[in-house]
Amino acid sequence: RGSPRVPDGVRAKSREGASRSLAFPSRPPRASRFPPGGLARRASPARSQRRARRSRGRRRSRAPVAAMDSRDGIQKLLAAEQEAQAIVTAARAEKTSRLRQAKAEADAEIAAYRAQREEKYQSLLSSRVGDSSARAARLETDAAAAIERVQAQVNAGKKAVTDMLAAKVTSA
Repeated sequence: RGSPRVPDGVRAKSREGASRSLAFPSRPPRASRFPPGGLARRASPARSQRRARRSRGRRRSRAPVAAMDSRDGIQKLLAAEQEAQAIVTAARAEKTSRLRQAKAEADAEIAAYRAQREEKYQSLLSSRVGDSSARAARLETDAAAAIERVQAQVNAGKKAVTDMLAAKVTSA
């Protein structure tokens, strides 16, 4: 092949970048299983002409059908794609309508719950406010009674305390 003899195991890079062995094999290559001319038999000219005539007739009859089939297939694919797009669009529209309906129902439920809680709060507030005015009145009466008791005790012990203070001041 014109390449220099290289020791076994030495490899070099080819132009494509893959490594190839430059070493000669230690034994000669095996004889090929195939005959030198190849496996195909040479056809006689008459035979090849018959084949050509047969295949030409088939091509003519099949070519327009194949073109029609491919057009029909493309049209079917386009129709199927449009149908799928319509189904997807309808599904999206249905989904959005269901979401809107669910949101409206949830808003109504929230409003009902809020009204119920507000009513409960107002009733509790009114009961407590009523209690506070009654409680304030009771506290005022209790405070007035306590003040009167203290005043009575002061008046009762006033004479005794003033006499004791006068005695202490004058005796000292």
